[in-house]
Amino acid sequence: MLHGRPLAVTERTLITKAALRKLPAKADDGTPYCMECRRYGELHRMVASGVTQHLECEAWSVAIYAESDRLTHEQMMAGEPCPGCGEELVSLGELPSWTGKGTMYLTAEEQAARTAAEQAFKERHAYCHAGRWSMAGSAVSHCGRCCPPPPMSPDQIRRISEIFQDSAEERVRKARREGATYERHESERRLPGRARPVAVVLREYNERRAEALATGKGEDRTLIRSAFPDAELMFRWRMQLGCGDIVEILTLGDGRPPTDMTWSWGGSPLRKGAYTCTTHRTPEPPYQAVSRYLTRSTLDLEGDKDLRREPETVGYWTVKLECGHLDHQITPLDWKPADGHRQTEPNDPDTVSQRKARIEQIKEHLEAAEYAHAIRQIEQGHLEPDPMTTCWTCQYEQPIVAFQRVGWLVPPIPVKGRSEADTAVAPRPNRVQLEKRVADLEAEIARLKQQ
Repeated sequence: MLHGRPLAVTERTLITKAALRKLPAKADDGTPYCMECRRYGELHRMVASGVTQHLECEAWSVAIYAESDRLTHEQMMAGEPCPGCGEELVSLGELPSWTGKGTMYLTAEEQAARTAAEQAFKERHAYCHAGRWSMAGSAVSHCGRCCPPPPMSPDQIRRISEIFQDSAEERVRKARREGATYERHESERRLPGRARPVAVVLREYNERRAEALATGKGEDRTLIRSAFPDAELMFRWRMQLGCGDIVEILTLGDGRPPTDMTWSWGGSPLRKGAYTCTTHRTPEPPYQAVSRYLTRSTLDLEGDKDLRREPETVGYWTVKLECGHLDHQITPLDWKPADGHRQTEPNDPDTVSQRKARIEQIKEHLEAAEYAHAIRQIEQGHLEPDPMTTCWTCQYEQPIVAFQRVGWLVPPIPVKGRSEADTAVAPRPNRVQLEKRVADLEAEIARLKQQ
């Protein structure tokens, strides 16, 4: 980034008032154009965003930072500047005297300092015309378009998790009390075999929960509580996977069937209505294209004398693949997604033919997906980093074809109704009363016939 201006932003020139009057103010469908962009001769629609339906410029209200540009909470508290504009996030020095004061109470010097800070913000973000935000305790304003938002603190994450967890548990307790009934799902059926004894499952669950609580620290107990709620809130299911295996699982409550849920495995979310099976995996992991680079850490690689490779530190990225799963990829340490993929080998027709011929010689030692990927690399000129990588999650993922409700891990205590002694029962009529009723009915019938 340049000082105060992302590389993707170029300077614009104001058009004359005569040219401005010739530009339409609205599109053919009545959508207004951005008034700020019209001053520069650009026609961008104003589109609604968020729940509030606030109108924003479609071209200049879109954030240009990536998820990987965001700082961690530790980096922010250590004093690292904003990745977008290079200004401070957390003030490490003494705040200006005008911070937090109303404008009518400012002295002439304070008013001049405040005006200078406002002018500096406009110079840094002269072409963004987006919203702004600032950190408590700092006098610097940041742009909502090119400045990544600040990270939450561990305490904030813990408190938000507690709120969501309390709300979810309360809904489950209410469902247990009311004994809610559900319509039969199209994938719900009785599966072959029997469920495991409830006493065994309950004992195993309580043992795992107690072990997690014993080893977790105080700040980790909220996350442990999310992973291991009270046993009485857990519901049992049996699922049949596409490979034919039947597995048993536990969920928080019985509100959603397994086919409507998104599970995770090894830190990667699975596709909706899918689960993993370690017994029936595909012979080889498929190659998937990298759709997004999320976060980066560093990885120290040891040297190798045989390969004449020196020790080095590389970037270790968490990436999202086109299949929706998460994986990791190694890149040069200073590489960023904005740099794109660099071609490291020639891919002219003669070179491609020669390298394909060498690959053909060892084709029998390669898997089908590995061979296809090698050919793809040769044709592309060995891009760095590789735009495709293997997805190990795809190798184990199986669709859920059917499921069966087993019941609560701790069966709810039935609410006892009134006993027969407490229930008012009408006395049974005797013979004389029955004969009188018959006589009255016969007299009524005879009367109606005479009429």
